[in-house]
Amino acid sequence: MTQRFRRSIACCVLLGGLAAVACGGETAGEVVTIEIALKSAPSEGDSVSDFETNTGYTVALEEASVRLGPLFAFAPEPMARARPSLRQLLSEAFVSVAHAHGGVDLVSGRMVRAEWLEPETLDALDTDAFVLGEIEAEQGVIDAITLELAREASEGAQVELRGTAARDGETVAFEGSLTLGDDPLERRVELVHEHIELTAGGRLTIVVHPNAWLRGAELDRAPVDGDGVASLTQDSQPGRAFEIAARSPAAFSIEWRP
Repeated sequence: MTQRFRRSIACCVLLGGLAAVACGGETAGEVVTIEIALKSAPSEGDSVSDFETNTGYTVALEEASVRLGPLFAFAPEPMARARPSLRQLLSEAFVSVAHAHGGVDLVSGRMVRAEWLEPETLDALDTDAFVLGEIEAEQGVIDAITLELAREASEGAQVELRGTAARDGETVAFEGSLTLGDDPLERRVELVHEHIELTAGGRLTIVVHPNAWLRGAELDRAPVDGDGVASLTQDSQPGRAFEIAARSPAAFSIEWRP
């Protein structure tokens, strides 16, 4: 047996072993169909449009919207830190793959059971569920969701609101918008849930709480234009409070309906 032949055999054995690793390992959970939805609801009280802030303002919202997406639902630890297989690494590196479910997030190493990639705009004063559509997901438990405010696009700001606020007998009209850049870390919101088990036919809903957007805003400190409307600019206290609160986990929650 020549040295070249022995090297060829060794190479074949090595490739076969790698293929076995790529094809073996843990078997993915059953793929099921679920719905993804958005809706608005108060985090406390009974209205998304009329509420009181932590700073003592009685607010009446006349307009509120938020543009969201993508979102990823993660399997819990220790599965959430599973290393991607060789097949997944090669697929992500060299081939454009449409996953039946999320696979493995190569950045964090977390297993993705479900994902929705398209941005959608929600009227945050409409409390009816807005069903985005059906997706194929991996059946099993999730304990966290990463949600992103959508990238800046022709639709404009990611978050917008307009209304009036009263305190100590004084009423101020206000408006504000939040436009973030393309950095996903700037737009990302991490939501934690103790236990949700994705099963066939269920609905996973992201719930927006617009009454949380102004909870720390001192609206009388906003600059006022010639029409008497206070603008929540990012160089003012209420504008910064609005930006922080609109990206806070307290402004969102998760619902699962089997």
